[in-house]
Amino acid sequence: MKTVLVSGGTSTLGRAICTRFVEEGYTVYCAYASSKEKATSFAASLGPSLIPLHLDVQDQQSIAQGCAHLQSLDVLVNNSGVFSVFPTEELEETEWQRIFDVNVTGMFRLTKQVLPLLRQARGNIINIASINALHPGFGGTTCYDASKGAVVSYTKALAAELAPEVRVNAVAPGLIAAPYLDKDHPLRQLYEKRALLSQLIEPDQVAQVVSFLNGCCAMTAQVITVDCGYLAG
Repeated sequence: MKTVLVSGGTSTLGRAICTRFVEEGYTVYCAYASSKEKATSFAASLGPSLIPLHLDVQDQQSIAQGCAHLQSLDVLVNNSGVFSVFPTEELEETEWQRIFDVNVTGMFRLTKQVLPLLRQARGNIINIASINALHPGFGGTTCYDASKGAVVSYTKALAAELAPEVRVNAVAPGLIAAPYLDKDHPLRQLYEKRALLSQLIEPDQVAQVVSFLNGCCAMTAQVITVDCGYLAG
């Protein structure tokens, strides 16, 4: 049975990606940094094909200990990410470093750790970027936008380096539906007004594209947007 590792596996998007791969017959390692109870509950709901795995992308020792449980790996989904909003004048360097440490350096740490297994399996890597890498955010998101821009560049450079043994692609989602984004939320209204399809993105819609990239062996170094037409609006 093929194996998938999803970092940030207990997030809204991470859960959708994990669920999708379980439904497709994969053994899925759902990596989490701190939410053990949430990961355990999630695993109980999906059955033995979903395995909770403690793994903090900010801690190299945690990464090594978590990945020691892997005997093989076919797919790595780098989904760990953090977000914050600060005008540049109020953005502390420590916050800048925190965002980059999770969104970019953490991705590098985990990828490097599992690369021998991916090479052996001739597997593939799917990085979660953001449309903020391709279009300015809503104000106060320069750090996040820059970090996701780095993810896009890293994806393309890594794809060139690892070809033809390992494919590397990215998905760049727009604003994903979440409980706090009710119909009156100003951010939702702004997004839906510009998006050609006048709606937010459902997590499973992003997971569908992740699954597609995993299965399409002719694609590498690609960044696929899932944004309901926001960028074209």
